[in-house]
Amino acid sequence: MIISNTMVISLLSFSYLALGCMALAMFSHFRDTFKHSPTPMIKRGLYWLGWIILTISYCIAINKQGFSYGSIMFTGMISLAGILVVLTTSYWPRHLPHFMTGLTSLGLILMFIN
Repeated sequence: MIISNTMVISLLSFSYLALGCMALAMFSHFRDTFKHSPTPMIKRGLYWLGWIILTISYCIAINKQGFSYGSIMFTGMISLAGILVVLTTSYWPRHLPHFMTGLTSLGLILMFIN
């Protein structure tokens, strides 16, 4: 099976979105980004949305590449996305929603191209 660049970038973008949602579910990251406190419902919603997106992206990776290669590729992409989310929340917390929106749009476009 051939791993396409569009699939790698789309998995990276969805992993970034999921981990960004999980980061925003934390009080301090949400406050640094939006300058107000999240409600418990927003925190819970962001947390579960992150897990749902991670599950869907893992299923897509397994569906496209098989269980072994899909799992390896997913683990690599989620590690890279985690580093990118940490860097974003550390240095540009106000831009996290912008990056999440842009990368999600890119990931959706690339997913339909592939």
